[in-house]
Amino acid sequence: MVRIPFPRQHYAVATLLVLVAIVVGCQPIGRRPLSIRASLAPVEPPCLVPPGVTLCNATGTEAGLRPQRNVLALSSGGLYGAYSTGFLAGWTKTGTRPEFDTVTGVSVGSLIAPYAFLGAEYDGVAMSLHTGVRAEDVFRIRAWVTIPFKDAVASSNPLKKLIESQITVDLLRRISEEHAKGRRLYVATTNLSTRRLVVWDMGVIAGLANGAALFRDVLLASCSVPGMFPPVMFAVPGEDGLPVNELHADGGITSQLFMPSQVFQAAIGNAAGVPVVPGATGNFYAVVAGKLYADASPVRQRVLPILGATTESIMYANCRAELGNLHGHAVLAGMRFHLASLRQDLAVNAETLISIDQGEMQKLYVEGEQDGRAGPSWQFAPPDLCAPAPVFVRGSSRPHKR
Repeated sequence: MVRIPFPRQHYAVATLLVLVAIVVGCQPIGRRPLSIRASLAPVEPPCLVPPGVTLCNATGTEAGLRPQRNVLALSSGGLYGAYSTGFLAGWTKTGTRPEFDTVTGVSVGSLIAPYAFLGAEYDGVAMSLHTGVRAEDVFRIRAWVTIPFKDAVASSNPLKKLIESQITVDLLRRISEEHAKGRRLYVATTNLSTRRLVVWDMGVIAGLANGAALFRDVLLASCSVPGMFPPVMFAVPGEDGLPVNELHADGGITSQLFMPSQVFQAAIGNAAGVPVVPGATGNFYAVVAGKLYADASPVRQRVLPILGATTESIMYANCRAELGNLHGHAVLAGMRFHLASLRQDLAVNAETLISIDQGEMQKLYVEGEQDGRAGPSWQFAPPDLCAPAPVFVRGSSRPHKR
């Protein structure tokens, strides 16, 4: 669909942009709000979340879930979502891409996931949307005088309209039909109140009578980077039956990619208790939108560069940790683990949080397509166990005192 323009996932730095905008000002893309009063006009009411559309911790297999033989997890990654889209298209051209029993997506992965779920016939749609988007199609920087009264530096209304134009009634109908066959499409957001991941069953939502608005808002929330994009509000039934408003933001804050435990339980099926044979019950595929390790670069001794480098290190490390965790679950379920990611030596010119370079996105798409057509070329172990990056251990050259 689209790439959210945050190439290196500096989520904490996005929050600091609010302060920067107040000090130096921001030039809005598009029409400037006429006044502060106009910019503070009431927004539309939040979507009501009915019971059963979010997953709870489950010890057994979800009812209606068919045996899981091929499952796909799509990561967050902002601009690098073009790589994931190209990879899936290249995989299609090999003739070996399976129909996925379950597809999960986080952040930009959530915008790719519906197309990956419905199959190769949507590769062309995904390609056009992930290589042709412009900045004004995704966000609009607000007038600097309004930012102190707002919840983010930019408005995500352009992205909301783009999602509305793509998530059609026909697409929702098809997702609902596949859900009825036992296939699953899951998207994750972060509940800012609980600071926890929330997993949404998009197949259930697609089948609701009035589910279109909720479906679209979940996708918008999943890629709403805090500080840059406003969080999305949902009305959730409280303990007393009255609706309680919750703010949801980018799922990548709490998890770079995921797969619900009930999917692994369904993969085991009747094989519980028998010796585990890797690949005997199916395949787990993870496609990372970006590199597994951050690119090295000098860091100025200033607050923003230091926080940016620190946040980037944390996000990359969390992604690798998630892959290690998913590898363990896959092995225990008898599934063969597959991992694809952007090669480390590819130079990508994406240095700012809000840059959208169509040339770079097309380059990433082509790189992904080449990787998909090359077999695909998979890693069969998590990154810290499969061709790990060198770890530098430094010691002292000074003689020890006796």
